[in-house]
Amino acid sequence: MATAKTAPRAAKTATEAFETMTSASSETVRENIDRSLAALSEASAFGKQNMEAWVAAAAAAQKGFETLSARAVAFQKAALENHVAATKSLMTSKSVQEFAEKQNDYAKGAFEAYVAELTTVSDLVQGVTKETLAPINDRVNAVGQFIQNGAAR
Repeated sequence: MATAKTAPRAAKTATEAFETMTSASSETVRENIDRSLAALSEASAFGKQNMEAWVAAAAAAQKGFETLSARAVAFQKAALENHVAATKSLMTSKSVQEFAEKQNDYAKGAFEAYVAELTTVSDLVQGVTKETLAPINDRVNAVGQFIQNGAAR
């Protein structure tokens, strides 16, 4: 008789235990799905920011190349005009010594202009490089921060 009374109680206890376990499992699964969706959303936003950084870098590079190209064209135009002027001046020389002096002055001026332009272009390239790499560098730092935050969790 004792077993007849304990059997329904045992069945009830087993059913309650099963329902508690099932409920806990369902909650855990739901929480994991919610966490996964949040992580997916965060990864998607992170990827979007990365793409925006690449677009910004490409735009900065394009602008820099346009500036460098315009600068090169302007320098070549000025150099050609100086060459034509020097040639005309050389043709009006009255002596070999005057010709040599004009030629020397032209060569010295052309070299100085070239060195000055080279310095300016070097500074310009350095600036363009910094502008181009800045958005990418920011994203690399963000990835590092993201990894550190993920490791801390």
